[in-house]
Amino acid sequence: MVDALRQTHRVLRPHGQLIDARPDASRIPRVIARGRVRAHLRQGEDADKRDGASDEAVARVKADGLFRSLERGVIWHENTLGDLRALDKYAAGSSRYEGYVRGERAKLLPFRKGPLSLRRAIKFEVLERL
Repeated sequence: MVDALRQTHRVLRPHGQLIDARPDASRIPRVIARGRVRAHLRQGEDADKRDGASDEAVARVKADGLFRSLERGVIWHENTLGDLRALDKYAAGSSRYEGYVRGERAKLLPFRKGPLSLRRAIKFEVLERL
């Protein structure tokens, strides 16, 4: 990722901005039914490793004086998946998730016909080219 950030630095004009936005593995994804959090998904170890490597890459290009941080934070993204079967299929097909937090899928059974939504944290940082 450091190489990609260096290439981006080359094509951005001075004071141009880059937004780094990606899922935040430090915040547990929430399953929403009828407007309330009913369960949580467990993220895989790989998600933590990828996020850590990305964080290190951004820190590296800032330390090298290529970019500076203008703003950073977290937004919550919600994706409606329909019913429990659709959520199971989505989680099984994702390299980010390893299933539900232990015992939490059972909490969704009364809501299995949906609609269900997955709310996950997206961390972002606005970087300015120096």
